[in-house]
Amino acid sequence: MDTSIEHNQNAPGAEASRRRYSRRQLEDLLPSLKERDLQILAAIRQCRFFTSQQVCRLIFLGEKPSTANTRAINRNLKKLRELGLIAVVEHSRGGVKGGSSTIVWYLTEAGERLLRLADHDKSERRSRVVDPSKRFIRHTLAVAECSMQIREICARHDGLTLEALELEPACWRPYTHIGKVVSLKPDLYAQTLCGEYEDRWFIEVDLATESISAIIDQCRRYHEYYRSGLEQEEFGVFPLTVWIVPSNARRDALKEAIRKTFDKLAPLFAVITPEELEPLLTQELNRDALC
Repeated sequence: MDTSIEHNQNAPGAEASRRRYSRRQLEDLLPSLKERDLQILAAIRQCRFFTSQQVCRLIFLGEKPSTANTRAINRNLKKLRELGLIAVVEHSRGGVKGGSSTIVWYLTEAGERLLRLADHDKSERRSRVVDPSKRFIRHTLAVAECSMQIREICARHDGLTLEALELEPACWRPYTHIGKVVSLKPDLYAQTLCGEYEDRWFIEVDLATESISAIIDQCRRYHEYYRSGLEQEEFGVFPLTVWIVPSNARRDALKEAIRKTFDKLAPLFAVITPEELEPLLTQELNRDALC
């Protein structure tokens, strides 16, 4: 069965993404959009970049892939693009991962304004994409993929409930360090309920593009935030910080470095590969992942 996402090369591109709407025009447009259209727009806004396949998996969460679902999402994406509410990252046409079918979407300014209108949000903040690098897009898509995997894992397990899922910048935590206000910036925050046990997670998606020493520096910021006591004061517990790394070798090297560096400090971290995410969330992972 062919469930690949097609892309209409004749659909409007940059011209549609530059379309200007007045507030009145957006108010007139909003009632014509269906609930699924708004779900897609909100998902792309939350993740900043989203592939067509990820959109399809989110909208039909828990369902088996099908040609009918794929075609339905293609129609929605084509419609939203023609309205100028979403656009394609131009250098994604060749595929962020090298595949020509990888189409990466982002929300245009018009799409952002329409969602604010739908949410009764009167703020004037703007979020624009300015020629993002392939490295940035690759990492952002990896974070989006991790968020999708968390949703899918929770949907597969009756005893596992996703209570909260936040991506950056919503998951960032401001705190004071040496008299300056700084922010802890995890890629994701998740809160799950497994049976009677609630778990909270800060998640960092590592693509092995940074040195181990750079990651250790990031780990020090987690200890700074832990010592601030802000998270514990507000929520009663401090989340486990989970580093998701691309290989067993990377996992083992990072675990060793964390254990050596923070030997006498509170164990705040786990290091896993993507295949270990499901056992982690279902509390079936060997405690050797902790460090």
